[in-house]
Amino acid sequence: MKLWSAPGDIVLSPFAGIGSEGYVSVQLGRRFIGFELKSSYWSVACENLEMAEREYLDGNADLFTVAENR
Repeated sequence: MKLWSAPGDIVLSPFAGIGSEGYVSVQLGRRFIGFELKSSYWSVACENLEMAEREYLDGNADLFTVAENR
């Protein structure tokens, strides 16, 4: 993630699964777009991404403003 993207970039995952790429993306100040067909995986991914966002925001003011300023 660090090698191929910079803070503020959008990371696209066409096969998001449970959202592990998205989780790391958010933790590193990237934005994330993911697609998943299996509804049970999608539900878990949403929970994981919400948790990542909460953890990120605990240490930063605003996810997108902080990412854009880096």
